[in-house]
Amino acid sequence: MSGRRLAPSLGPNLLMLAGTIGVWWAVAQIRVAGRPLFATPAATMGDLSRAAPTLGGDLAATAARTGLGLAVGVAAGLVIGALAAVVVRRAPVIEGLLDLARSIPPVVILPVCLLAFGYNELARVATVASGCVWTISLAVTTAASAPRSTRREMLDVARATPLQALAWTQPWESLGVLVVSLRTSASTAVVVAVVTEMIAGSERGLGARVIAAQISGDTDGLTLDVLVAGALGYVINLGLRGLERWVRRLEA
Repeated sequence: MSGRRLAPSLGPNLLMLAGTIGVWWAVAQIRVAGRPLFATPAATMGDLSRAAPTLGGDLAATAARTGLGLAVGVAAGLVIGALAAVVVRRAPVIEGLLDLARSIPPVVILPVCLLAFGYNELARVATVASGCVWTISLAVTTAASAPRSTRREMLDVARATPLQALAWTQPWESLGVLVVSLRTSASTAVVVAVVTEMIAGSERGLGARVIAAQISGDTDGLTLDVLVAGALGYVINLGLRGLERWVRRLEA
């Protein structure tokens, strides 16, 4: 009975998918200055075969920038968050400063990175990392200031040292918060990577394809590039969602 209730129904999913394609087709009929804003589903799929030889390389370039920037941002965020968690009780203003830093759009940091590193890959990766670091650091600070768990209270009763308590409770008790912030950071990393390629310029990448399609008026290619960028973010979040479910089961 419970298994039947949990099983997803195929009918509503197919209906929703068909409705989405229908809305897509309807929007593609809208024309501005005699040109369509979006390509139809059929035209986009037809353009896929033409763009396939170069699309894979550009997708890989954007994915690499996203992954590397995310990794650097997460590593820096963990360090900054741990340091902030140590001093936040004596200087609570640190949490507000982290919130302020997180509110700065990463694209605004791009000119600073370009001045510091030049128009190269390092500046693009640093911009992506800047979009992730503060979300992770704020999550670490939040997890550290959470109420003490039953396990931590038992360790205090057993007179465990702070180092022993840390080894027995972390990062296990904070995994839920960290994984959620990781998903948010991953979405941000994809957006910043594509926008950075568009603004700063790049030989390869989805952002470079979007700019090229805009200049040439290639609506079919532009629609395809937008969908591929969305698919990249979706695949990354799908994997992290599985990691989040595993963490939830571990905590239970």
